[in-house]
Amino acid sequence: MRLLILLLFLFLPLFGGSEVYEKKLGNGVKIILKETKGKGIVSGVIFFKGGVHGEKKRGETALLFTMLLKGSKKYPSSSAVSEPFENYGGYIYSSSEDDFSEIGFSTKVEGLKEGLEVIKDILSEPLFKEEILEIEKRNQIVAIRSKRERGMSYAYEELRKLTYRGTPYEYSPLGKEEDLKSITREDLLRRFEEIKKGENVVVVLVGDFKKEDVLPLLEESFSDIPKGEFELYKENKEIKEDEILRVKREGSQATILCAFNAPPKDSEDYFSFKVFNSLLGEGMTSKLFRRLREEKGYAYATYSFYPTRYSSPRLFAYIGTSPEKKEEALKDLIETVSDKNVNEEDVELAKRKIIGDYLLDHETRLRQAWYMGFFEVMGFGWKMDEEYPERINSVSAEDVRRAVEKYINHHHCVVVEP
Repeated sequence: MRLLILLLFLFLPLFGGSEVYEKKLGNGVKIILKETKGKGIVSGVIFFKGGVHGEKKRGETALLFTMLLKGSKKYPSSSAVSEPFENYGGYIYSSSEDDFSEIGFSTKVEGLKEGLEVIKDILSEPLFKEEILEIEKRNQIVAIRSKRERGMSYAYEELRKLTYRGTPYEYSPLGKEEDLKSITREDLLRRFEEIKKGENVVVVLVGDFKKEDVLPLLEESFSDIPKGEFELYKENKEIKEDEILRVKREGSQATILCAFNAPPKDSEDYFSFKVFNSLLGEGMTSKLFRRLREEKGYAYATYSFYPTRYSSPRLFAYIGTSPEKKEEALKDLIETVSDKNVNEEDVELAKRKIIGDYLLDHETRLRQAWYMGFFEVMGFGWKMDEEYPERINSVSAEDVRRAVEKYINHHHCVVVEP
């Protein structure tokens, strides 16, 4: 507990020590600003709700956000897009996840105006050149195929099809090969029109600026985004019966990945399950590591993860083992996850790990911007960035036991075996 208090004290300036300002533009775009003091660095992340939701062709959103950085009317190549940031020692990136996509950047304060001009142009007049599109389609297909070469990634793709069947999460943001091959420039323009709506966009800027200096620049950059909102799929699909899928694949190792029901993000049990996930499968002190690797000798590796989702939340648990041990390893993995017996010491250690990692991950302005935008776009509100450590710290062992008993009742598993 002393260590936790010390960490909170050391990192207090990241949370309560800086003023945060928010404004909603007339078109619905939410702008969040946090002023810091340092060496003239500014970072920003622009979030777009959507991700895989509502895709007509699987993988089109990830391809779209890759293509956005490949050129626009005023900045007609990827190097032209990157140069205004790199001139100040910064960079720009884009990515697409299950529930949102993002464009992020870092630069010096004196380069912000030019950087925002680039972003405005790629949002308003992207080129989506046909020849570049064909290259990036092939690259994305290669990325899909390369995941099949890794046991865990392959198991996760197969488990998605099982546990998320009929939901947007059935396929990863990379999509399906057959869909990617058919994606055209018109598909990207159509998809961008669908998700580029004011109520769908959150812009977060963290850096060594005065808000009165940067707010006019942000208003100029994002006021042209059309009004409207993109609706996300919010129907929860629960695991109602146990199911195990066995998949053959060349190799010398068996990979086991299981999905379990978990609390939705708007439940108080959400924080209890974050603690449960940490004590279950994060690090060498976790229950999975101690029982499956140290006591049983099954595992090459074992861990768990509990991703935040708009709907159909899941806790995942993984183990890699030898083929001859896979049946016992599967049985003991499920039993370990289902075991609601947790003690105070394990809970306290898990909380310290979560909070320590969380605070350390706020060292850069870019990550500070990312967390505020993530919580805002996922419906928690940006203030959750400040509240999260205390919400985790308030979880008790009884909270964890009650949540495990409530949600861990059925499972979907994939066993990838030689």
